[in-house]
Amino acid sequence: MDGERRPVVVIGVGNALFSDEGVGIHVIEALKRMDLPPYVDVVDCDTNGLAVLESLDGAQKGIIIDAVSSGGLPGTVYRLTVEGLLGMEDRLLKLVSLHQLDLIATLKLAQLTDVYRLPEDIVIIGIEAKSFATGLELTEEVRKAIPKVIDLILKEIEAYGQG
Repeated sequence: MDGERRPVVVIGVGNALFSDEGVGIHVIEALKRMDLPPYVDVVDCDTNGLAVLESLDGAQKGIIIDAVSSGGLPGTVYRLTVEGLLGMEDRLLKLVSLHQLDLIATLKLAQLTDVYRLPEDIVIIGIEAKSFATGLELTEEVRKAIPKVIDLILKEIEAYGQG
C-alpha cells in the first residue's frame, strides 16, 4: 500500500475451521481474485478484533463481512450499520462471538478510545449462519449467499467511487 491507507477497506472476519463461521474469510478470498478499483484494500482479519480496528484506521469507508446468528433463515444477508449495531441493547442480532473480541465489543472499544481513526462510514454485511461445527466447508445455504454478498460489496464500492 506504499505506506498510505487506501480509502476503502473490505474486511473479512471469522474462523474458517468452523464451517459457516468462516464465511467472511471465504468472501475475502473470492474478492482477492477479482479486479477491484485501486482505492480498495481487501483484508482477512481472521478472528483478530484488534486487526479489524487497525485495518479500519485511517480509511474513509469500511465494509466488514461476518457470520451472524439471529435465528433467521441460513444464508440470509443483512446490511447493517455500526450505529444500528451499537444501539441494539438486546442484541437479538449478534455477530458470532467465536472471535477473540466479538465485533460489537471491538467497535465499542474503539469508540471509547482515540487510538484508532475509524471511518464515519462503516457497513457490516452479515450472513446468517447455519452451522458452526468443525469443518472447512460452508453449508449450502451460506455458500449460495456469497454471490449476493459480493454484489452488495461491489455496490458499496461503486457508491463510494461515485461519491
